[in-house]
Amino acid sequence: MAGQGGGFPLPSGAADTTFTNGFNAVLKDFFEGTVRDHLNTQVTLLQHIEKSKRSFVGRKIVFPVNLRRTSGVGARGENGTLPAADRQRYDDVNISAKYLYGRIELTGPVIEASRGDRGAFASALRSEVEGMRRDLRDDLNRQLFGLLPRKASDNSVMDLTGVLGVKSVAGTTTSKTQTLDSGNGKAGTRYLKPGMKVSILASDGTHRGSTFIESVDSANSQVVLDASTAVTQDDVFVRGDSSGSNSMNAELTGIANIVQAQSSGSFQAISTTDFPEWAASELANSGTARPLSLELMQLAVDTADEVGGAEPGLIMGHHSARREYINLLTSDVRYAPEQLRGGFQKLSYAGGTNPIPIEFDKHCTYGALYFVNTADIKYYVQKDWAWANRDGSMMSRVVDKDAWEAFMCFYGELGCERRNTHVLLKDLAISNTIF
Repeated sequence: MAGQGGGFPLPSGAADTTFTNGFNAVLKDFFEGTVRDHLNTQVTLLQHIEKSKRSFVGRKIVFPVNLRRTSGVGARGENGTLPAADRQRYDDVNISAKYLYGRIELTGPVIEASRGDRGAFASALRSEVEGMRRDLRDDLNRQLFGLLPRKASDNSVMDLTGVLGVKSVAGTTTSKTQTLDSGNGKAGTRYLKPGMKVSILASDGTHRGSTFIESVDSANSQVVLDASTAVTQDDVFVRGDSSGSNSMNAELTGIANIVQAQSSGSFQAISTTDFPEWAASELANSGTARPLSLELMQLAVDTADEVGGAEPGLIMGHHSARREYINLLTSDVRYAPEQLRGGFQKLSYAGGTNPIPIEFDKHCTYGALYFVNTADIKYYVQKDWAWANRDGSMMSRVVDKDAWEAFMCFYGELGCERRNTHVLLKDLAISNTIF
């Protein structure tokens, strides 16, 4: 392309049609736009969770939390010995930033073909930019809900983020067709789509291979890969490509990771073994699905209030849970009827001091409802979504290729300031899931 490293000077009077000059306004229009509005305000959870005002120090946020009360209180008889002094128990939360990216590329021929037509270039650029925004928004939404992966072999929790699915069949299967674990609360193939690039890894990070998905059979929880791959039971599928780079433990910590009854290990650098208070409550049924009921929902609200000292500010569930909840409304009036005009678009549950809004999202965990105290979950942002232009240019040449690229980035994390104010109501019977 003339004037862009091709070695040929532009003819006189043609400067207004170059990529740098003639399309500069078009680039600004489409690249700048309303990036944060597209990627933040249209994501379900971010409509309810505040952006934290805490500042990152280096790569992470550190602040103390009060985990245990003093026992230096008590009643005594006249002239009795006063209670022994004690102290509050504190520990430091550590929240490290995660780095999310979206990248586009336009080839030299596409740029050249539209060189004399500003509209044609704008169309090509718009297609890439808007498509990436849409896909980034969808993936950001998925990450914010997260998936708490469990081993198919013994149902134990794997302390990982970025997992899209878990191989279910015992032993090692060397094949293009692989079966993923599904059932009560499991993901199956719901997060895997045809054309998606994936890496397959053991839970310890051992790389089994990278490929892409040719097709998905949701009914049988199977995917067909582009290449035959040796996959062992409990191996996980994550976003990744042939370079070996992947998203395992690099994605945001989702609600599924935050709202769990974790009895060992640690979360945000605080040991749940030493401080069992640093965990959410779970109302389970030993893995056996049971119908949703208003009594169970009330129990979840009361549990949050009794254990954490605060009522939930939000109830989150999958669309299938919405259908179960709607079926309960015909015989009960503990909801806000004025919100139901025009259909069941907004629902609430009046089981506490104030009605609790209920949101339903396609990425939320199957067979579960999250009762969340939104005041205690924060969106920590070191750098909000924006196009990378530290060198003054949003587009840069791709090394060894006749192409130009640009990428967006976000540095931050979803985190928790109190964990015992949240409750997971799980093992709920659902029906008619789409994926």
